[in-house]
Amino acid sequence: MKNATPPPTDTFIRKKAAILSQLSVPDAEYTDASPKGSVDAGIRTLIDEINAHDGLVTTSSCAGRVSVYLEGRKKAAGEVTEEGGAREAANQGSAVGGKGGGEWLFVSHDPVEGVEGGHERLFGMVSGEGGEGLAASMASSEARLIHFKFEPMVSYILFVFGGCG
Repeated sequence: MKNATPPPTDTFIRKKAAILSQLSVPDAEYTDASPKGSVDAGIRTLIDEINAHDGLVTTSSCAGRVSVYLEGRKKAAGEVTEEGGAREAANQGSAVGGKGGGEWLFVSHDPVEGVEGGHERLFGMVSGEGGEGLAASMASSEARLIHFKFEPMVSYILFVFGGCG
């Protein structure tokens, strides 16, 4: 039977070695460019299995996550920002998707089940621990949006392709 992929190139072998070198650092010392800064424990075995193949290497992966994000406050026209600059439009605030000046109320890369006090407390949707940002927002006259996201597992894999011919 013919091998489905060509043998790895020198360039691929160097890239894979660099990635595996980073992944071999003990978990307590490992950091990466992701917001979490580490490999998700729930998919570590899968990543190791993929990386065990000669012609494959993972370049980025996430076990999936559930998150709740409170958008940042909008700035009024001419309002001075922390950097000392003025905003041009009256309704500028968080970018589409909820990024920019807000806060994460909850993030989990693990399944979320049976929460004491209910999911509202866990997600920071009631005042008390973890809900200060939302409680403060609700007390003000300004409405802020909350983004609830469920993002499934994703893995980016680099592999050798021999081309056509």
